[in-house]
Amino acid sequence: MQGHAYDKAKSGYVNLLVGSSSKSHGDEEAMILSRHRFLSQGHYDPLVDALLELLRSLKINSLIDLGCGEGYYTDHIQRALNIPVVGIDLSKSALKIASKANQNIDYVLANITKTPIEDQSTDAVLSIFSPFDLKEAQRISSRYLILVRPNPKHLLQLKETLYEKILENPLPVTEFPQSLCILEKEISFMMNLDHDSLNDLLNMTPYAHTSPQSGLHKVRALDHLSILAQFHISIFQFLHAS
Repeated sequence: MQGHAYDKAKSGYVNLLVGSSSKSHGDEEAMILSRHRFLSQGHYDPLVDALLELLRSLKINSLIDLGCGEGYYTDHIQRALNIPVVGIDLSKSALKIASKANQNIDYVLANITKTPIEDQSTDAVLSIFSPFDLKEAQRISSRYLILVRPNPKHLLQLKETLYEKILENPLPVTEFPQSLCILEKEISFMMNLDHDSLNDLLNMTPYAHTSPQSGLHKVRALDHLSILAQFHISIFQFLHAS
């Protein structure tokens, strides 16, 4: 930290958010709580299992999770690999939840595009569904970038209920400058969701704010719905890696 003082919140995370970045707050609390409940029910466990298998194959000794949210994936990774892990996010509400779950992870409140991390000081940078800055990832990671993104038909049945016209997710990007995509894996599975889990899924997505009211009413009235989860994991090796 270059000798500077920093604030540690009572709940356990370090606040390194300064300047104009301090005006940003990350995800809203309602979205965070919905996501925390949904993930805690294990609905995305097949994704977690696939991600852990790939991470074990890399034999990394450290990892930074950019946009870690409430730390669901961060926590699973640290416990499974038993390596130093740092989680960075802009949301105080999310980090309060994250830091209570696992005291072995260093959680930091900071901007993920301007991280308080030394150059090439971690083996791998992870980004799950969150925005990221390629130059920043290349700066702090000595070896790998791991991206998890939705595939085109992810949550298709939910969107069919919400909208008259469906727009599929864009294909994940698999080429970046000064890096080589060394591995790709797709994960698809069906989720049979009851009323509460379905509403948590809706509320943890932007669809809760961008969908027409008629579609929102349809979803909120359902007792259950089977929905496709479809993810793409890609691992990039930076060319500066030794």
